[in-house]
Amino acid sequence: MTFPVCGLLTGCFHALFLGEQLQPESSMDTPIFHMASFSRSGETLVLRCLSAHPQIEVVHQILEPDTAEDLKLFRALTKREERSIPQDDPLVAHRKLAPGNILLLKNAVWTHKYPRRGFTLVRNPFSVVTSAYRDIPARDQGKHQKKQQFRWAEGIDPLTFGLMGEDPTLTGFTVLYTRKMLQDRYDGLPFVRYEDFVQDPERFLRKIVAHLGLEWDDKVMRSHELYAEGETGHGGIKLWKPINKASTEKYQRLTEQQRAHIYGIAWDALRQYGYNWDGQALTLRDDVEGML
Repeated sequence: MTFPVCGLLTGCFHALFLGEQLQPESSMDTPIFHMASFSRSGETLVLRCLSAHPQIEVVHQILEPDTAEDLKLFRALTKREERSIPQDDPLVAHRKLAPGNILLLKNAVWTHKYPRRGFTLVRNPFSVVTSAYRDIPARDQGKHQKKQQFRWAEGIDPLTFGLMGEDPTLTGFTVLYTRKMLQDRYDGLPFVRYEDFVQDPERFLRKIVAHLGLEWDDKVMRSHELYAEGETGHGGIKLWKPINKASTEKYQRLTEQQRAHIYGIAWDALRQYGYNWDGQALTLRDDVEGML
């Protein structure tokens, strides 16, 4: 299915979200922003960077395990219609929020039912599926992958259940990716491609911080310095290490058949986010409306 994203539609949505950000919040309310994405798209890396900003409170999934208080807050925000939360709400008491703070919520494995403000982090489906899927899973990993697909489908679109848990599990992951990323695109959130981000992190982090309505802080580019050597986070990320530009090439280990399989399912998501695929190499277009 193709979701048309014409210039007028994109412009209207972008103006809507930007306009909401510029509207003054009550001094006692904390704005909630979503970072829409799909799992395995580099979310932990981007969240690690943004969490170093003194005004950004990332809700969860940088360190593992999450605290019980953060998990409770996360679950409540996944169902929340309001786009802000009072600073004295018991859900955020452990955060000790101050005026000027914002909450940043990772939105990767559910489709939100209400209008959101924030941005989308997208990564090409070949790399995402390479990270989520294994040709020869470790012991019990194949079973884990299938359970994971059903859990993600519950939040993204239960109508996709019929394609979950099948061999190869590559199909389920690609279907969920396509369903989620096209929904985020159709909702009109401005987006950043992971591949662009890792090549010029400061440029895109500055764009994101400005989009969140905040002033730039140099700590964002030094976020890895906040963690001790050997400290790992969600998804096994090495939190103490700088951004790795080589992380964009891992999809090349897919077979030609696997690449064709992914392309056949995700071709419209590729097109909507400005990815060109010729069967061998991935290139990026810069003439795509809605990019931050």
